[in-house]
Amino acid sequence: MKLLVEISQGLGNCVQATPMLRALWLLGHELDLYINSPMADKLKPLWQGWSVVNRMFTHHDQFKAADYDFGVSAYGRRQLLRMFPPGLCLKVEKRHVKHQSETEANVEIARWLGYAGPTPAAWVNAHDPNLELPPEQRHKRTAPTGGVVVHPGCDPANAVKRWPHWRELCERLKAAGRDVIVVGTHADRSEENWEDDFVSRFHMDLPELAALLKHSAFYLGNDSGVGHVAAAVGVPGLMLYGPSNPVKNAPNSRVMRQLVAPALEGEERDVNAKRPVEIARLSSEQVWAEIEKLFASPARDPERELPARIEDSVEGRWQAYVAMTRAQPACETHERANLPPDLAPKLSVVIPTYNRGANALRAVRSALDQTEKSVEVLVVDDGSTDETAQHFANLPPRVRYFRKHNGGASSARNVGLSHARGEWIALLDSDDEWAPDKLERQLVAMGTAYVASATRHVHINVNGSRQDKPETLPGADQHLFRDLYDDLSLKTSSLVFKRHLLERAGLFNERFPVSNDWDFFLRLAKVVNNSGFVCLPEPLVIVHRSGDSLSKVKRANALEEALTRICMVNALLHTDDPAAVQRHIQRAGRKHLELARALRKQGDKEKAREHAKEAMRAGLKLKGLWKLIQAM
Repeated sequence: MKLLVEISQGLGNCVQATPMLRALWLLGHELDLYINSPMADKLKPLWQGWSVVNRMFTHHDQFKAADYDFGVSAYGRRQLLRMFPPGLCLKVEKRHVKHQSETEANVEIARWLGYAGPTPAAWVNAHDPNLELPPEQRHKRTAPTGGVVVHPGCDPANAVKRWPHWRELCERLKAAGRDVIVVGTHADRSEENWEDDFVSRFHMDLPELAALLKHSAFYLGNDSGVGHVAAAVGVPGLMLYGPSNPVKNAPNSRVMRQLVAPALEGEERDVNAKRPVEIARLSSEQVWAEIEKLFASPARDPERELPARIEDSVEGRWQAYVAMTRAQPACETHERANLPPDLAPKLSVVIPTYNRGANALRAVRSALDQTEKSVEVLVVDDGSTDETAQHFANLPPRVRYFRKHNGGASSARNVGLSHARGEWIALLDSDDEWAPDKLERQLVAMGTAYVASATRHVHINVNGSRQDKPETLPGADQHLFRDLYDDLSLKTSSLVFKRHLLERAGLFNERFPVSNDWDFFLRLAKVVNNSGFVCLPEPLVIVHRSGDSLSKVKRANALEEALTRICMVNALLHTDDPAAVQRHIQRAGRKHLELARALRKQGDKEKAREHAKEAMRAGLKLKGLWKLIQAM
């Protein structure tokens, strides 16, 4: 695909997006770069001549979205979302950096498209023909000098990030025989200009700064963009954190250390908070002790073994994604089992559970009470903190109980899938239960002609009302994949399939908190096609809707994740067929409409309007809804 990638905000944010660019390039995509930053003209030379990027733009008037297959927006401003049609732009959101660095969140986009290699190093253009260093600092470019580059400044707008003891530290470094080079902008300078007591290099062009860092031995500084440039050129160093988030802003380096000021009650890791964590809480002795550890380990950031670049195609894109789901790392589990010695199960039932002890027991009973008796039941406890472990202290016959650290439903299902021994696999969520003859009827219906089956289900709502779903069975018109793409109307608990299909369909994607079932159903549908799948019209699954289910709590967040999955699948399926592209746009438009309704019910009128506009941009006729939202 031809992709336009947007990186934005400050120096550090843009550097943290470059590993994503390389990962997308390794997947065979053609990349143009849009630098959406007030300092775009200064940043552009950092990536001049990089083989990964074709053209670079510093203003949105310089390109047309219609010239590209897809847009990709790294963490930041996301202007491309308003320029590309709905469903044709992948983006990183704030929630994606809650538990991981900005770099890793950006690379997630490439992983959604099948990248399975390690996180690439950041990349910057380090070039300066004459650094004008003192004689003792001049050295062959192939090896570092003994110099220590110190950046005591930070964004002037975020002065709370600046540690106040840099002068004292630089004097101590000098007394220890270290050559100190102080860098920054004039806004970084102190009022007393103590920086001039050392070698100082202010307002360097960014490639020149990168070259200086590359040929120095160590780097020291606050959390700033300069630190991320240092990480990109592989220099070992130390970055200090107080009010900024050390998780989100972590450098993409194995040799760049972090020292984090402790937080007191009521303080936040947010430079704009009323009570940000005070970086001055780090003492000079604490910092010096960490520097001594750094000096004892002068190794540069090692090269990362990246996969070879592949050729992009629709089929190759899909297969790379399937392979990525199979390459997910296995987690440590502890197993207990109560299996008859002669049990050779025909069918393995996988039940993931988290804090649903009583419900999980009910699900296990419905599996053991099936008329089909050649069954093993694999209960995967995803780190429950309730009484689930006590409920399964004494296992019924034919049950295997696995316990693991919390990693989500997909992770739990994959543990069960990897340990299943049956020829067939059935999935059952811990809130659900089956009709007694469910498995037998599906096995009979499949016979030797089919390799996968599902059934209708009945919803029992919190108020006791019942609904049989779906109204129309997918695949009835011999368009199984299309039906499931347009609307996942089946429940995971209805699914039975041959175990060997996992080799071609892959596993559940553990990166997805929601919509992982839709993603898995689509991959399975690709494998079985229409001729290998049969859907029974009887509702043989009972789905109990609990009051705290994901569909009821934080529904808008769940729908946002589902929209991200739609955009991901649209990218995997993207072709030059205008009809297919329009179908992808309208699928995203329908999810925008769902979001508009959910946000309107939550009282968030502004976001509801935004999603209603996107639905209309997708071609949905929403005049009545739009007027209603405006009236509210």
